[in-house]
Amino acid sequence: MPLLIRLLPAPRLVHRDSVRVPNLANLLGPDQRPASVPGQDRFLWAAFAFFWCCLVFASTRPQLLMPASYREVPVRDLVLVLDVSASMATEDMQDGKGGRITRMAALQEAVRAFIEARKDDNIGLIVFGSQAYPFAPLSRDHRVLLERVDELKPAMAGPQTSIGDALGSTVKMFRNVPASGEGMERVVVLLTDGKDTSSVLPPEVAIRLARKEHVSIHTIALSEGTDEGSDSQLLRRIASETGGTFHIASQSARSLQEVYANLDRITPRKVRKLGWSYRQPLYCYPLLAALGGLGLIVLRLRRKRGGHD
Repeated sequence: MPLLIRLLPAPRLVHRDSVRVPNLANLLGPDQRPASVPGQDRFLWAAFAFFWCCLVFASTRPQLLMPASYREVPVRDLVLVLDVSASMATEDMQDGKGGRITRMAALQEAVRAFIEARKDDNIGLIVFGSQAYPFAPLSRDHRVLLERVDELKPAMAGPQTSIGDALGSTVKMFRNVPASGEGMERVVVLLTDGKDTSSVLPPEVAIRLARKEHVSIHTIALSEGTDEGSDSQLLRRIASETGGTFHIASQSARSLQEVYANLDRITPRKVRKLGWSYRQPLYCYPLLAALGGLGLIVLRLRRKRGGHD
Protein backbone atom coordinates (compact mmCIF):
# COMPACT_ATOMS: atom_id res chain seq x y z
CA MET A 1 0.00 0.00 0.00
CA PRO A 2 2.77 2.54 0.70
CA LEU A 3 4.31 1.73 -2.69
CA LEU A 4 1.00 2.38 -4.43
CA ILE A 5 0.69 5.70 -2.64
CA ARG A 6 4.25 6.49 -3.64
CA LEU A 7 3.42 5.87 -7.32
CA LEU A 8 0.37 8.13 -7.31
CA PRO A 9 0.87 11.32 -9.36
CA ALA A 10 1.55 14.50 -7.44
CA PRO A 11 -1.36 16.88 -7.02
CA ARG A 12 -1.68 19.38 -9.84
CA LEU A 13 -0.51 22.85 -8.82
CA VAL A 14 -2.48 25.88 -9.86
CA HIS A 15 -0.22 28.38 -11.63
CA ARG A 16 0.10 31.74 -10.01
CA ASP A 17 2.11 34.84 -10.77
CA SER A 18 5.65 34.49 -9.48
CA VAL A 19 9.09 35.89 -9.79
CA ARG A 20 11.90 33.52 -10.63
CA VAL A 21 15.22 34.28 -8.97
CA PRO A 22 17.81 31.72 -10.21
CA ASN A 23 20.59 32.82 -7.80
CA LEU A 24 18.39 33.12 -4.69
CA ALA A 25 20.43 30.50 -2.87
CA ASN A 26 23.59 32.56 -3.33
CA LEU A 27 21.92 35.73 -2.06
CA LEU A 28 20.67 34.10 1.16
CA GLY A 29 22.90 33.19 4.07
CA PRO A 30 23.38 29.62 5.35
CA ASP A 31 20.64 30.07 7.98
CA GLN A 32 18.18 31.54 5.50
CA ARG A 33 18.25 28.85 2.84
CA PRO A 34 14.92 27.05 2.24
CA ALA A 35 14.37 23.68 3.90
CA SER A 36 14.78 20.57 1.84
CA VAL A 37 11.79 19.07 0.16
CA PRO A 38 10.16 16.39 2.41
CA GLY A 39 10.13 13.85 -0.37
CA GLN A 40 13.92 14.07 -0.58
CA ASP A 41 14.51 13.09 3.09
CA ARG A 42 15.93 9.59 2.62
CA PHE A 43 16.23 8.89 6.35
CA LEU A 44 12.53 9.63 6.86
CA TRP A 45 11.55 7.33 4.05
CA ALA A 46 13.86 4.56 5.28
CA ALA A 47 12.39 4.86 8.80
CA PHE A 48 8.87 4.71 7.40
CA ALA A 49 9.73 1.63 5.29
CA PHE A 50 11.22 -0.07 8.36
CA PHE A 51 8.14 0.78 10.44
CA TRP A 52 5.79 -0.52 7.79
CA CYS A 53 7.65 -3.80 7.16
CA CYS A 54 7.83 -4.55 10.90
CA LEU A 55 4.14 -3.81 11.29
CA VAL A 56 3.22 -6.13 8.42
CA PHE A 57 5.49 -8.86 9.79
CA ALA A 58 3.91 -8.54 13.24
CA SER A 59 0.43 -8.81 11.73
CA THR A 60 1.34 -12.22 10.26
CA ARG A 61 1.67 -13.42 13.90
CA PRO A 62 4.97 -15.31 13.68
CA GLN A 63 5.27 -18.28 16.04
CA LEU A 64 8.01 -20.61 17.21
CA LEU A 65 7.04 -24.28 17.43
CA MET A 66 8.63 -25.63 20.59
CA PRO A 67 10.06 -29.19 20.76
CA ALA A 68 7.42 -31.84 21.43
CA SER A 69 7.06 -33.43 24.86
CA TYR A 70 5.83 -36.97 25.37
CA ARG A 71 4.28 -38.97 28.18
CA GLU A 72 3.14 -42.55 28.43
CA VAL A 73 -0.43 -43.38 29.36
CA PRO A 74 -1.81 -46.85 30.14
CA VAL A 75 -4.03 -48.56 27.59
CA ARG A 76 -5.21 -51.34 29.88
CA ASP A 77 -7.70 -51.33 32.75
CA LEU A 78 -7.17 -54.34 34.98
CA VAL A 79 -9.52 -55.48 37.75
CA LEU A 80 -8.54 -58.11 40.29
CA VAL A 81 -11.57 -60.07 41.51
CA LEU A 82 -10.67 -61.93 44.70
CA ASP A 83 -12.57 -64.51 46.70
CA VAL A 84 -12.62 -63.54 50.39
CA SER A 85 -15.15 -66.14 51.55
CA ALA A 86 -14.75 -68.03 54.81
CA SER A 87 -12.92 -70.90 53.09
CA MET A 88 -9.96 -68.59 52.42
CA ALA A 89 -9.08 -68.97 56.09
CA THR A 90 -8.22 -72.64 55.49
CA GLU A 91 -4.60 -73.28 56.42
CA ASP A 92 -3.65 -75.75 53.69
CA MET A 93 -1.20 -73.73 51.60
CA GLN A 94 2.52 -74.43 51.75
CA ASP A 95 4.91 -71.48 51.90
CA GLY A 96 8.48 -71.37 50.58
CA LYS A 97 9.89 -72.82 53.79
CA GLY A 98 7.57 -75.80 53.87
CA GLY A 99 5.30 -74.37 56.55
CA ARG A 100 1.54 -74.03 56.44
CA ILE A 101 -0.20 -70.74 55.75
CA THR A 102 -3.78 -69.78 55.00
CA ARG A 103 -5.11 -69.41 51.50
CA MET A 104 -5.64 -65.72 52.18
CA ALA A 105 -1.99 -65.21 53.16
CA ALA A 106 -0.83 -66.97 50.00
CA LEU A 107 -3.25 -64.91 47.93
CA GLN A 108 -2.05 -61.62 49.41
CA GLU A 109 1.59 -62.48 48.76
CA ALA A 110 0.95 -63.44 45.12
CA VAL A 111 -1.30 -60.46 44.42
CA ARG A 112 1.20 -58.00 45.92
CA ALA A 113 3.94 -59.29 43.62
CA PHE A 114 1.59 -59.12 40.63
CA ILE A 115 0.59 -55.50 41.36
CA GLU A 116 4.18 -54.39 41.84
CA ALA A 117 5.02 -55.77 38.38
CA ARG A 118 2.13 -53.90 36.69
CA LYS A 119 3.44 -50.35 36.97
CA ASP A 120 1.69 -49.08 33.82
CA ASP A 121 -1.85 -50.43 34.34
CA ASN A 122 -4.90 -48.91 35.94
CA ILE A 123 -5.78 -51.53 38.54
CA GLY A 124 -8.97 -51.93 40.55
CA LEU A 125 -10.06 -54.44 43.16
CA ILE A 126 -13.34 -56.33 43.64
CA VAL A 127 -13.83 -58.65 46.62
CA PHE A 128 -16.63 -61.14 46.99
CA GLY A 129 -18.02 -63.63 49.46
CA SER A 130 -21.77 -63.84 50.01
CA GLN A 131 -21.86 -60.38 48.41
CA ALA A 132 -19.55 -58.59 46.01
CA TYR A 133 -18.45 -54.99 46.19
CA PRO A 134 -15.62 -52.73 44.94
CA PHE A 135 -12.72 -52.55 47.37
CA ALA A 136 -10.45 -50.19 45.37
CA PRO A 137 -11.28 -48.11 42.26
CA LEU A 138 -9.37 -48.25 39.00
CA SER A 139 -6.22 -46.22 39.52
CA ARG A 140 -2.48 -46.08 38.93
CA ASP A 141 -1.98 -45.37 42.63
CA HIS A 142 -0.70 -48.86 43.36
CA ARG A 143 0.56 -47.89 46.80
CA VAL A 144 -2.99 -47.42 48.04
CA LEU A 145 -4.01 -50.62 46.26
CA LEU A 146 -1.32 -52.60 48.08
CA GLU A 147 -2.58 -51.22 51.38
CA ARG A 148 -6.06 -52.45 50.52
CA VAL A 149 -4.71 -55.91 49.71
CA ASP A 150 -3.14 -56.03 53.18
CA GLU A 151 -6.58 -55.34 54.66
CA LEU A 152 -8.20 -58.44 53.15
CA LYS A 153 -9.72 -60.83 55.66
CA PRO A 154 -11.55 -64.15 55.17
CA ALA A 155 -15.36 -63.84 55.37
CA MET A 156 -15.16 -60.01 55.27
CA ALA A 157 -17.85 -60.10 52.54
CA GLY A 158 -19.71 -63.07 53.95
CA PRO A 159 -18.93 -66.79 54.24
CA GLN A 160 -20.33 -67.99 50.89
CA THR A 161 -19.29 -67.46 47.25
CA SER A 162 -21.02 -65.28 44.63
CA ILE A 163 -19.07 -65.47 41.37
CA GLY A 164 -21.92 -64.09 39.24
CA ASP A 165 -22.35 -61.05 41.47
CA ALA A 166 -18.58 -60.47 41.42
CA LEU A 167 -18.57 -60.36 37.61
CA GLY A 168 -21.59 -58.07 37.63
CA SER A 169 -19.82 -55.65 40.00
CA THR A 170 -16.78 -55.74 37.77
CA VAL A 171 -18.77 -54.83 34.66
CA LYS A 172 -20.39 -52.01 36.62
CA MET A 173 -16.98 -50.69 37.63
CA PHE A 174 -15.90 -50.58 33.98
CA ARG A 175 -19.10 -48.78 33.01
CA ASN A 176 -18.57 -46.14 35.69
CA VAL A 177 -15.08 -45.45 34.39
CA PRO A 178 -15.24 -45.02 30.58
CA ALA A 179 -12.27 -46.36 28.64
CA SER A 180 -9.70 -43.57 28.29
CA GLY A 181 -9.05 -43.60 24.59
CA GLU A 182 -9.57 -45.84 21.59
CA GLY A 183 -8.12 -49.35 21.87
CA MET A 184 -8.29 -49.44 25.68
CA GLU A 185 -8.16 -53.01 26.96
CA ARG A 186 -10.36 -54.26 29.81
CA VAL A 187 -8.94 -57.28 31.61
CA VAL A 188 -10.17 -59.17 34.68
CA VAL A 189 -8.31 -61.72 36.80
CA LEU A 190 -10.74 -63.70 38.94
CA LEU A 191 -9.61 -66.06 41.69
CA THR A 192 -11.82 -68.34 43.74
CA ASP A 193 -11.55 -71.52 45.77
CA GLY A 194 -15.24 -72.40 45.79
CA LYS A 195 -18.43 -72.78 43.80
CA ASP A 196 -21.05 -70.17 43.13
CA THR A 197 -23.53 -70.63 45.99
CA SER A 198 -25.10 -67.22 46.68
CA SER A 199 -25.17 -65.11 43.50
CA VAL A 200 -28.25 -63.04 42.78
CA LEU A 201 -26.98 -62.47 39.24
CA PRO A 202 -26.64 -65.80 37.39
CA PRO A 203 -23.13 -66.38 36.07
CA GLU A 204 -24.54 -66.91 32.54
CA VAL A 205 -25.99 -63.40 32.56
CA ALA A 206 -22.74 -61.98 33.97
CA ILE A 207 -20.80 -63.61 31.14
CA ARG A 208 -23.09 -62.01 28.54
CA LEU A 209 -22.64 -58.60 30.17
CA ALA A 210 -18.85 -59.04 30.16
CA ARG A 211 -18.84 -59.96 26.46
CA LYS A 212 -21.00 -56.93 25.69
CA GLU A 213 -18.50 -54.65 27.42
CA HIS A 214 -15.54 -56.38 25.66
CA VAL A 215 -14.05 -57.60 28.95
CA SER A 216 -11.49 -60.42 28.89
CA ILE A 217 -11.61 -62.58 32.00
CA HIS A 218 -8.75 -64.80 33.17
CA THR A 219 -9.80 -67.24 35.89
CA ILE A 220 -7.79 -69.00 38.59
CA ALA A 221 -8.98 -72.01 40.58
CA LEU A 222 -7.25 -72.92 43.82
CA SER A 223 -8.35 -76.54 43.37
CA GLU A 224 -9.71 -78.58 40.50
CA GLY A 225 -13.45 -79.28 40.34
CA THR A 226 -14.43 -81.41 43.32
CA ASP A 227 -17.34 -81.19 45.67
CA GLU A 228 -15.24 -79.16 48.08
CA GLY A 229 -13.13 -77.38 45.53
CA SER A 230 -13.75 -74.61 43.02
CA ASP A 231 -16.09 -74.97 40.08
CA SER A 232 -13.46 -75.41 37.38
CA GLN A 233 -16.10 -76.08 34.72
CA LEU A 234 -17.70 -72.68 35.30
CA LEU A 235 -14.33 -70.95 35.45
CA ARG A 236 -13.26 -72.58 32.18
CA ARG A 237 -16.45 -71.41 30.48
CA ILE A 238 -16.05 -67.85 31.79
CA ALA A 239 -12.52 -67.69 30.40
CA SER A 240 -13.30 -69.30 27.04
CA GLU A 241 -16.41 -67.16 26.33
CA THR A 242 -14.70 -63.88 27.17
CA GLY A 243 -11.35 -64.46 25.47
CA GLY A 244 -9.42 -65.17 28.67
CA THR A 245 -7.42 -68.10 30.00
CA PHE A 246 -8.04 -70.64 32.77
CA HIS A 247 -5.40 -71.56 35.37
CA ILE A 248 -5.19 -73.98 38.28
CA ALA A 249 -3.08 -73.32 41.37
CA SER A 250 -2.10 -76.25 43.56
CA GLN A 251 -1.92 -76.11 47.33
CA SER A 252 1.26 -74.03 47.51
CA ALA A 253 2.01 -70.32 47.58
CA ARG A 254 4.66 -70.77 44.90
CA SER A 255 2.17 -72.35 42.50
CA LEU A 256 -0.18 -69.40 42.95
CA GLN A 257 2.66 -66.94 42.37
CA GLU A 258 3.61 -68.77 39.18
CA VAL A 259 0.02 -68.44 37.92
CA TYR A 260 0.07 -64.69 38.46
CA ALA A 261 3.53 -64.48 36.90
CA ASN A 262 2.21 -66.33 33.85
CA LEU A 263 -0.69 -63.88 33.62
CA ASP A 264 1.83 -61.05 33.77
CA ARG A 265 3.64 -62.55 30.77
CA ILE A 266 0.55 -63.08 28.62
CA THR A 267 -0.63 -59.51 29.27
CA PRO A 268 2.64 -57.62 28.72
CA ARG A 269 3.28 -53.94 29.32
CA LYS A 270 1.16 -51.85 26.99
CA VAL A 271 1.21 -48.06 26.91
CA ARG A 272 0.51 -45.31 24.41
CA LYS A 273 2.71 -42.27 23.88
CA LEU A 274 0.98 -38.92 23.87
CA GLY A 275 2.91 -36.00 22.41
CA TRP A 276 2.15 -32.34 22.55
CA SER A 277 3.91 -29.05 21.92
CA TYR A 278 3.05 -25.41 22.22
CA ARG A 279 3.66 -22.42 20.00
CA GLN A 280 5.48 -19.41 21.41
CA PRO A 281 4.17 -16.17 19.84
CA LEU A 282 6.86 -13.87 18.43
CA TYR A 283 4.75 -10.99 17.09
CA CYS A 284 5.72 -8.78 20.04
CA TYR A 285 9.30 -8.40 18.76
CA PRO A 286 8.53 -6.96 15.28
CA LEU A 287 5.77 -4.90 16.88
CA LEU A 288 8.26 -3.34 19.29
CA ALA A 289 10.63 -2.71 16.38
CA ALA A 290 7.77 -1.05 14.47
CA LEU A 291 7.06 1.20 17.46
CA GLY A 292 10.76 2.08 17.55
CA GLY A 293 10.65 3.01 13.86
CA LEU A 294 7.56 5.12 14.48
CA GLY A 295 9.39 6.91 17.28
CA LEU A 296 12.27 7.73 14.91
CA ILE A 297 9.81 9.13 12.37
CA VAL A 298 8.19 11.35 15.00
CA LEU A 299 11.56 12.62 16.26
CA ARG A 300 12.71 13.35 12.71
CA LEU A 301 9.57 15.28 11.86
CA ARG A 302 9.79 17.30 15.09
CA ARG A 303 13.42 18.20 14.40
CA LYS A 304 12.59 19.26 10.87
CA ARG A 305 9.67 21.35 12.08
CA GLY A 306 11.85 22.98 14.73
CA GLY A 307 14.58 23.75 12.24
CA HIS A 308 12.05 25.15 9.76
CA ASP A 309 10.47 27.36 12.40
